[in-house]
Amino acid sequence: MRKSLLLASTAAAAASLVAAPAANAAATPAAKTPTKVTFGMSTTWDAKLKIWGKVTATGTTVPAGKWLVAECYSYQWHKWQAVKPGKGQKPLITQAGGSFSSDLTVYCSHGKYRVRFPGDPTLAPSTSPIVLDKRINALTFGWKVTPKSIRKNGYVYFSGTLKHDPTPGHYVPFKGQRVYLYVKFKGEKKWYWFARPKTDSKGHFSGRFRIPRDASFSYEYFGDKTHYYDSPLKATFVNVR
Repeated sequence: MRKSLLLASTAAAAASLVAAPAANAAATPAAKTPTKVTFGMSTTWDAKLKIWGKVTATGTTVPAGKWLVAECYSYQWHKWQAVKPGKGQKPLITQAGGSFSSDLTVYCSHGKYRVRFPGDPTLAPSTSPIVLDKRINALTFGWKVTPKSIRKNGYVYFSGTLKHDPTPGHYVPFKGQRVYLYVKFKGEKKWYWFARPKTDSKGHFSGRFRIPRDASFSYEYFGDKTHYYDSPLKATFVNVR
């Protein structure tokens, strides 16, 4: 009798073990709660970017501490890229209720922006509608400083063409704009402007400077209410022999 009971219990246990995977296979993970991201943005002439917005979820409140990613599309590089916080800048993280904001730096001048919520174990991922950066980009083409080596008190000549892109990514001459020309003498820290030519109908500007000793030269267009500034990535050095 004991043997029969043992066999019966063993058979029952085996049956339950066989049946268990079928029950587990039938289980499906709980659906994630749908979310929605909305945001706004503003920029300044010197490429400061402010982003603010909110993440909402159907039937629940989004808690604090949820990370988001701001992305922008550059018409120069033709791809989306993350807008990473710089030194002293805070990442996009939700506050209680789902609101978020941060002061960042413009990555894609006159480009397209969006904010993406990657989701979590209970909240579904979502991406905001695209927002266009309405501030127009300005760029100087063909910046020239000649000659690079010169006798003392000789003239150094400067020229370039300022353009802007009223249609994103399509640059045309920018007429009637002041471009400041700067000099910094070797061994000094301060820059001095010495000319501020105005661009002609083709966006062209030029100037000259009598140079007494070694110096570096640069330019800057300061932008306005609708345009970004422009300046070279590095100065041009002229040697006085």
